[in-house]
Amino acid sequence: MRILITGLTGPVGSFLADYLLTLPGVTLHAFKRWRSDPRPIAHLRGQVTIHEGDIEDPFAVDRAVAAAKPERIFHLAAQSYPSASWEAPIHTLRTNVEGTLNLLEAVRRHVPQARVHIAGTSAQYGTVRPDQVPISETQPMRPGSPYGVSKVAAELSGLQYHDNFGLHVFVTRSFNHVGPRQGDRCAIQTFCQQMAAIELGQQAPVLLVGNLAPQRDFTHTRDVARALWLLSEHATPGEVYNLCSGHATCIGDIVQLVVERGRVPVEVRVDPARLRPSDEPVLRGDNRKLRAATGWAPTITMPEIVDELLDYWRQELRVGGL
Repeated sequence: MRILITGLTGPVGSFLADYLLTLPGVTLHAFKRWRSDPRPIAHLRGQVTIHEGDIEDPFAVDRAVAAAKPERIFHLAAQSYPSASWEAPIHTLRTNVEGTLNLLEAVRRHVPQARVHIAGTSAQYGTVRPDQVPISETQPMRPGSPYGVSKVAAELSGLQYHDNFGLHVFVTRSFNHVGPRQGDRCAIQTFCQQMAAIELGQQAPVLLVGNLAPQRDFTHTRDVARALWLLSEHATPGEVYNLCSGHATCIGDIVQLVVERGRVPVEVRVDPARLRPSDEPVLRGDNRKLRAATGWAPTITMPEIVDELLDYWRQELRVGGL
């Protein structure tokens, strides 16, 4: 089976590649932005055929799809950070909306029978009332950031191509995903990175944080990869699925886990620069539709996530500091 991943170097892409390469008979292709950091995929060298380009370039995307001739596509390429979307709203919309349309057009021309996954986000829902939690797929979307708006448009574009052209498109509205190789833009990553830096004497013993009140639904990227494959097997085309653990953890509780597992005492201090214009108080998803379609369930807990990320950043900063 020929499979194409866009956004291979992103938060989920390399873990999805790891998982797909364990399956028999898979030939894996990936579309990679030419300037993306190659370190998260260094271990995949020789196992994946890389097509370089920019998702905003329709010609580069068309060439990649025509060359790969995929039977399944996982579209993960995106500007995927809500905080960055406030700084660069136009870039976010171009990457996430135009990039998705470029892919859909290439699929329509070259591989109209391919199964296409489009990655959406819980940020599409925006702020919800307490009585609307857990959030189901039927919840109206009112995104509170340019990122969320861009993902609504990308999702609707994919569903429109299903309705009008018969493409086998399914969408995930992904809640927070976390794991190694993710960079330092996600809150958990910044907490663990700072703690590792403090332990190594690279930072003063002050853990800088933003808003600690929000509650977020986190899933490890290995669990996400497994869910995406199962959905590619069992999802109904034209349908949307929440991809989430079904449990919400308070950001302040995650900070406490990091502090408890750190090797030196630290002061926790709110940094005004880390506060956003708006923050949804609670994002907890209802994953019953996903479970019913695939039998999937998450397996990796929040304490395990924190332990793994602390070890990851200790190693990364130790090597980088040599």
